[in-house]
Amino acid sequence: MAGALVRGMLGNQVAAPAQIWATNRSSDERLGGLRDRYGITVTRSKSDLAAASSILVLAVKPKDMAGVLRELAPLVRADHLVISVAAGIPLRSIESALSGVPVIRAMPNTSAAVQESATALAAGMRADAVHLAAAETIFRAVGDVMAVDEDLLDVVTGLSGSGPAYVYRLIEAMIHAGTDLGLDALLARRLAVQTLIGAARMLETSSEDPGALRERVTSPGGTTMAALRALEDGGFAMAIREAIGRAADRAREMADEFAGGEPAKRLAAER
Repeated sequence: MAGALVRGMLGNQVAAPAQIWATNRSSDERLGGLRDRYGITVTRSKSDLAAASSILVLAVKPKDMAGVLRELAPLVRADHLVISVAAGIPLRSIESALSGVPVIRAMPNTSAAVQESATALAAGMRADAVHLAAAETIFRAVGDVMAVDEDLLDVVTGLSGSGPAYVYRLIEAMIHAGTDLGLDALLARRLAVQTLIGAARMLETSSEDPGALRERVTSPGGTTMAALRALEDGGFAMAIREAIGRAADRAREMADEFAGGEPAKRLAAER
């Protein structure tokens, strides 16, 4: 995600290379690659990075967040804005660890790599409209952005945060069906991917809802109707609902684990 944000901000002239600093946990090779490719500043010193920055984007995995917060706690200032993209880590936990600092949670998805992410932002208690606008500018460089209340962010995680995987699984199934029925694998992939792109573009440009578009291409007694009946007989809609619900539930569980588990205990011990 960090690389996608850097590429998007530079490509859309949101920031110049000299304005972007990066660090990571242990990979000098990865940092060197970012420096060589984009001309940004990389460092092993989180102290230097915090001193040079006004916005800190925590593009880390949830399991690494406790350690990152411990390192940042003595380094952040009240005029910093901290943006977390770690799924399931609630604002209250980050704000507790980084006392007095404005915090915003972001839930992008992996389509940020091609600047087509759907990103939802939730502002913490100290983040104001100026902070939210700054975060929107950053994430608009990699796709669409919308603001939501934090209590909706777990559902966002289930729908769009994990959503690309559902689409990939659908396309995978379509390709396999095509090859099972006699198509060459490359042709099946080409047809399936372009079908997805075309349908998405229709949704994007049409004022009609998805149900209306579906009905328009479903002739009574035709091939599409036969296919849709097979999907519904297999529980298609309910499976999607269950998948999004389970992902949202897991995001809530991760928040509870972080707030009440070992990470929280370690943070408390550091204070």
